[in-house]
Amino acid sequence: MKNLIFSCIESRIEEGQSLYGCFKLGPFNNNQSLTIANTLRRILLSNIEGTAIVFVEFAGVKHEYSVIQGVQESVLEILMNLKSIKFRANQKIYKPQIAYLNFKGPKIIYSGDLRLPPSIQCINPNQYITTLANDGNIQIKLFICQGRRYCLQNSLKPLIQKQFRKLLTFGFKEYLFLDTIFLPIQKVNFTLEKNQKLNKEFILIEIWTNGSLYPKTSLYKSIIEIIRILVPFKHILKKRNIIYSKNINILQKLNRRNLTKIKSSKFQEKLFSLDISNFNFKIPTYYYLKEKKIDTISDLLNQSNQDWFFLKKYNKIIFNDIKINLSIIGLEIS
Repeated sequence: MKNLIFSCIESRIEEGQSLYGCFKLGPFNNNQSLTIANTLRRILLSNIEGTAIVFVEFAGVKHEYSVIQGVQESVLEILMNLKSIKFRANQKIYKPQIAYLNFKGPKIIYSGDLRLPPSIQCINPNQYITTLANDGNIQIKLFICQGRRYCLQNSLKPLIQKQFRKLLTFGFKEYLFLDTIFLPIQKVNFTLEKNQKLNKEFILIEIWTNGSLYPKTSLYKSIIEIIRILVPFKHILKKRNIIYSKNINILQKLNRRNLTKIKSSKFQEKLFSLDISNFNFKIPTYYYLKEKKIDTISDLLNQSNQDWFFLKKYNKIIFNDIKINLSIIGLEIS
């Protein structure tokens, strides 16, 4: 495709440090643009990674309904305030990054007071956390992770315990988990712009982020994500013998030496019920087999020697095509 356009039409900072960007992509054929725009929108809203606090550890606190002496907010209210803090990661995060709060009162504490690791930035430093009285003292350890979508604390806890059991001392520490929102994309709109001269369409896509990610970066990541999802299927389709990857291992087990064993094995039913489309038959062969009501590998193997004889005599091209495909899994016909 020539003369591709990927251009930013407009960008601005909106209220609450939200970032807005409008981009023009194209040109696309008239029957392509809507499909591509819808796919980009869905990927942007659900598959882009974000960074957030996942769980915390309060010194001297065992559960979220506790109250800390000299601290204005309850632990539950502090957790709600922590959920509103937005972070930007400068690199991919593979394990929880730890931030700290350690203050004595009197003091009003904001997200800008967090001691963060070098790879993490707070993008709303004025987010209120809590207020300490003269006798107030608070110590919090915050664990920051990357993820996708929205994760409830009930589903996050066993996942974190399993993935990072060597790093974290579960059972000895009282970690409090948050309902975590990883979504960096707030809203996505698109319109299709017709170009009469080219007889093509352009996509105008508007993206709002929470400020942790530039709209242009999020659009680039969504395109890469679509490619990442679809490219493996391209490699599968390049294989001469089998179309569907889940069937490759089963078919490769079938050869002349173990055919008898396979017929009595536990995956016999699954193997012989596979559709003939799992072979790479030519179109005339496929039509011939379907007309003969040969739909599965089982139907193919149940053909008599007389059937093969007449096929070889009157349509050698189809016969040879079947023979070649069967030879791939170790079977021969005469």
